[in-house]
Amino acid sequence: MKKTLSVLAIAAMVMLTACTPQQSETPITDILKSAKKGWVMTSVKSVPAYVLESGVALEELYADGDYEHNTGFFTAAEKDDAIIFGENGVQTIDPGTLLPDDPTEPYQVATVATYTVNEATEELSFQMPWEYDDAIEKCSVQSYDKNQLVIKYTRNDDSNPTKSQNTFTITYVPAK
Repeated sequence: MKKTLSVLAIAAMVMLTACTPQQSETPITDILKSAKKGWVMTSVKSVPAYVLESGVALEELYADGDYEHNTGFFTAAEKDDAIIFGENGVQTIDPGTLLPDDPTEPYQVATVATYTVNEATEELSFQMPWEYDDAIEKCSVQSYDKNQLVIKYTRNDDSNPTKSQNTFTITYVPAK
């Protein structure tokens, strides 16, 4: 009886371990650099919901609406931006599709910044593609592998002090 219970307990532990999502054994820095064409956003979830000037409150900022119609957080041009993490801590934001109407807008040119990774604390500091103030933002890496990067970023809306602090969970996938 004890032997049967021991075997069942070991089998249950193996099954639970197999079902638990695992982080990549590859360092974060290597995963970041592995996407040669960069990383593009696929989802940005906000807690609490982000309130636009129009009063629209969004929990999913990437997929819902668009900035041009005051129904979303991102402009059409920002949605295809790729972040390329290169050697020696050099980060490039590739603007993707350029808009022909105003090539002087900040999101219309490639931007070069720096990034750092603290492997021990799983923190990534880099310039967010939609922040045009050259600030380097500190994020916590939630999960990562060669197919997906999920980070958490807390943002204070400095332009409107009455707004709340928002925490964004941002999902990136390798650019194609």
